[in-house]
Amino acid sequence: MKKVLSMLKPHSKPLVLSIIFATVNTVMQLLLPFYTKEIMDKGILAKDMEKLVQICLIMLGFTVIGIITSLLNTYFSTRTSVGYAVTLRNFIFEKVSRLSQSDIDKIGVASLVTRTTNDVRQVHDIVLSTLKSLIPIPIMFVGGLVLAFKMNAKLARIALWSIPVLLVLAVILIAVIVPMFSKIQKLVDKLNQSMREKISGIRVIRAFNKTEYEDERFSKTNLDLTGISLRAHRIMAGLLPIVSIGLYSLICIIVYISVSDANTLDPITQSEEIRSAIPNMYAFITYFTLVITAVTSVVSIVVSIPKASISGKRIKVIMDAVSDIVESENPVTPDEKDKGKVEFRNVTFKHKPLPEKDTKKKRSLKAKKKDKNADTTVKNTEPFTLNNVSFVSNPGEITAIIGITGSGKTTLVNLIPRLYDTTEGEVLVAGVNVKDLSSQELEDRIAVIPQQAFLFSGTIADNIRFGKEDATDTEIWRALEIAQAKSFVAAMPDGIESFVSQAGKNFSGGQKQRLAIARAIVKGAEICIFDDSFSALDLATDARLRASLKENLTDTNLIIVAQRVGTVINADRIIVLDNGNVVGQGTHTELLKTCSTYREIVVTQLSEEALEGVEINEQE
Repeated sequence: MKKVLSMLKPHSKPLVLSIIFATVNTVMQLLLPFYTKEIMDKGILAKDMEKLVQICLIMLGFTVIGIITSLLNTYFSTRTSVGYAVTLRNFIFEKVSRLSQSDIDKIGVASLVTRTTNDVRQVHDIVLSTLKSLIPIPIMFVGGLVLAFKMNAKLARIALWSIPVLLVLAVILIAVIVPMFSKIQKLVDKLNQSMREKISGIRVIRAFNKTEYEDERFSKTNLDLTGISLRAHRIMAGLLPIVSIGLYSLICIIVYISVSDANTLDPITQSEEIRSAIPNMYAFITYFTLVITAVTSVVSIVVSIPKASISGKRIKVIMDAVSDIVESENPVTPDEKDKGKVEFRNVTFKHKPLPEKDTKKKRSLKAKKKDKNADTTVKNTEPFTLNNVSFVSNPGEITAIIGITGSGKTTLVNLIPRLYDTTEGEVLVAGVNVKDLSSQELEDRIAVIPQQAFLFSGTIADNIRFGKEDATDTEIWRALEIAQAKSFVAAMPDGIESFVSQAGKNFSGGQKQRLAIARAIVKGAEICIFDDSFSALDLATDARLRASLKENLTDTNLIIVAQRVGTVINADRIIVLDNGNVVGQGTHTELLKTCSTYREIVVTQLSEEALEGVEINEQE
């Protein structure tokens, strides 16, 4: 929580002003009961109108000061807490954007959304309530207690017993509520995930007639969250009536004791003593009410702190997360003679193991630590996704990567823009290891078109300019023409200014892929990676698009991941992957002769006739 609260530093000025105005406002509140006693004692009971008016004007001045400082305290405390929330949210967003893909996979997208929104809100609320009470509560408690003892020490000692009762109540509440809040946050994550899946997968859900099943799944999580939230807030809500009952019971006891003491006085002086005791008793009750209010406020804040603390810990996980992708402190500038060149040198990759959750294994590791000579290293037992991959792809060439599902094609191309880092070996771009390039340098040289083409809400032009901010309309239309998207965009009433809904839902899969390809083309990157981004295109459009790319992007290194043989058949180099291993490398004709895996793929997609006249020469 300390690290999370360190984000308050940029907002120290309004924070200090909030504390100052809160202090002044509290002092005004403490002065008013004293002058109320003076009005009753020296004004009303003494029948001194001049004194009464004088005291009333003083009280009016204190009241005006109290109102002004209260408003200013509210303004500056709100400004501080809202500004803090903005700073924290921006930091989390920027931190998440720098995390590697494996880091995001570990935390989960739904959880990241919850931590950026709901958890930040929880921390914001506790900061706001604390700012409003940080200084006032101690002043109100100490000041009210001192003045109450000054009015009547005997009654103050009796009333003081209520404070330990409230503190014990707070401890019990915390012990009961903390586990509930922890579970609430996990259920919010689960609810967000369920909602995201239902919205994203609505077509699949309807196609398999699983609407009711998904509704029940969502409803169960929602009811679980509602139930535990109601239990937690009912317990918290019970605090106020309990305190109110205790407070008014205490006032009744104070009045009873005061009257009993008055009845023991001499009858001759009894009426005069009672008359003078009434203002004192009123002031005493007011001051001790302030003391109880201060204690109640502390209890309310203390009960809320665990909830914010849980959110703070979840936020801290993101703040402390160290990306697997570490940028070089001394980045290397590539030599322009190697511009656009990509080389894999004995690259091996395996995913990092998930955090250990087996308690038995944890205990065994702890037992091993007792032995100084014991090896406590947790070995990565994950299978290799890629194993000893080597090839070179030059600018002006088309390098295709093909293989069965799960063979490691996407993982291989993800190593080029450093979405993941190699376990062993090197990936070189423009003759330099990608780990030695600055992230900006690497991103400027590469354009990636994923299979699941993603479009942002806005216009077609906005989406194309995502690749190049200052792209002219002429450049956009040229990119659309190369990507075989010009015809359907030109047919739209608003052309490139046509509206694109969230995630491009108003376009077909093939249209989205072509717009995503146009976005990459307009960037003008020296390396273009197509990660199965022709999958939604028909064969004729696929062929025209590949021919257009080869004709227009003559100096660009094109790396194409594909499932279809027709997409890669004319590539300058075809890499055949099988279970993470390169089992073939060459042209279409060469691989038909030397690679059985490639022949199987060809026969499956084309026919035996494709192999007629091919002399088989196995070299695997």
